[in-house]
Amino acid sequence: MSIFIPIEYDGRKYPKDISSKIKEVAGNFDVPYIRPLKEYSLHTEYSYGRRKFNTSLVSNFKTIRESHKDFIPKLWTSRRWAEEFGDFIIRLVGDNRPPKIIETHPPFNDYCKSIEEFVKIYEVFEGRISDTYPETDIFIENRYGSLYRGGKFLISNVTDLESLCESIDKHGLKLRIVLDFIQIFSSYNLGPRKFTAEKIRSTVKSIYPIRDKINGIHLWGKKDYGQNRFIPHMGNFDTYFLQNDLKDVFLEELYKLLEDSKYRYFVPEVNSSDLDLWSIIEDLKEKGFRFV
Repeated sequence: MSIFIPIEYDGRKYPKDISSKIKEVAGNFDVPYIRPLKEYSLHTEYSYGRRKFNTSLVSNFKTIRESHKDFIPKLWTSRRWAEEFGDFIIRLVGDNRPPKIIETHPPFNDYCKSIEEFVKIYEVFEGRISDTYPETDIFIENRYGSLYRGGKFLISNVTDLESLCESIDKHGLKLRIVLDFIQIFSSYNLGPRKFTAEKIRSTVKSIYPIRDKINGIHLWGKKDYGQNRFIPHMGNFDTYFLQNDLKDVFLEELYKLLEDSKYRYFVPEVNSSDLDLWSIIEDLKEKGFRFV
């Protein structure tokens, strides 16, 4: 059985038969404070675009404020950065309940050259957070695409994730993966009008060796708004795969990959509408996915 724990994303409402007890809360470097009303997943800085670095909170952290290129944050630049990042999150959480999940993101490869280098920096952060919030899960998301120039995300494709899992085991870390499938496809130059059934199958099958480290899933769509410009986080699986047979191949392979009775968090990063979210949910339910 493939089982999802639904997380509320960006105010989107799930269908009435699905109840979400956890909400994603923004925790980037321009967020001055948070006020979660229920259990939450703290979505930390993801370095897509520019930040202002001008809140009273971030002003306390010199290394974080100085770690950027054209104001796009550079993550995991040093062990000192990791220490400050842990303290930033602790100050951001403040008197609120501890986060259920802290979701982190990888560095760029122009300054952080290897997975092992990243892990040695990251472990400072994990130690700080685990001492303060021992029950909080820490995830890292694979990333592809940014306005940053000079390097690419260090952890983008399945090979990168395999190397990360080896380092996690080597260092005995609690870090786990939240897998963004659409960004995985993008890292292999796959997307609307580029998919084939075989490419979908081979990509999903390549993930099997690391699935025990996958504790969360991101799913969303893309939609063509004219001139073959497919906008991320818009639309649904129909506007993303464009053919029902390709959509079915993905859903069938995804179900088989996650058919291990492990509960995984589910974040539907859909910005367009509740109707698009419901369409994705219905596709998943028709293939046998269960929401709890």
